[in-house]
Amino acid sequence: MFSVHRVTKKSEIQRLFALRYQVYCQERMFLDPRDYPNGLETDEYDATAIHLGAYGPDDHLIGSLRMVRSTEMRFPIFDHCEVTDLPKDASSLEFIEISRLLISKRKRAAIRSPDAKTPLHPETLRKDFADFGISDLLGELIRVLLVHSKQRGIKYWFAAMEPSLIRLLQLNHFNFHPIGPMADYYGQVMPCIASMIEIEKQMMTNNKDFYIQFAKHLMDPATSTLGDETMWPPPGFALP
Repeated sequence: MFSVHRVTKKSEIQRLFALRYQVYCQERMFLDPRDYPNGLETDEYDATAIHLGAYGPDDHLIGSLRMVRSTEMRFPIFDHCEVTDLPKDASSLEFIEISRLLISKRKRAAIRSPDAKTPLHPETLRKDFADFGISDLLGELIRVLLVHSKQRGIKYWFAAMEPSLIRLLQLNHFNFHPIGPMADYYGQVMPCIASMIEIEKQMMTNNKDFYIQFAKHLMDPATSTLGDETMWPPPGFALP
């Protein structure tokens, strides 16, 4: 039905930026299209981010997210939200921010199966995912995100999410905890953090099938995500 993998080729990354323009500038109108005359939505964080693309039938790009990395605790969430509660004694290299998580409205039909179940309380769910809840696509995005994070020693995820999406993830044992008040960051969102250790424990206890698939992918040398890794941290970087 679909697959999720890292996007590294320039032409594919431009496809991803074009999808972001479609969703953020045209569909959701979070950003002014006039600021992106080439039809590609991008910012300063993209250069060092890991980009994941979700592909439907015939290799159509239908969704994405990015893993923003920083050597100095500079993440998009700090530009838009008041963050008040962070783990102590953690290196900036142990954090990533999940951002630009999106699914195009125009591509939903390409992945929705005829017998897909309607999620519980659809009126409370984020519109991007109302057609399939956690189901397959969001679950696969998270699984691939987990693999990339685990292989790079990531311990914490930042994210700014609508409360409905936080509840949706919690229903499926992915707990994100608030670390500040609500903010207007492409809509009303809550700054949150998730611990990889906590998520792995939740998976082992409550979602064993998902955890087994994650573990198989993680341990298979053929699926290592590090083979195409860019230089990170940058040359000359040293922890304080």
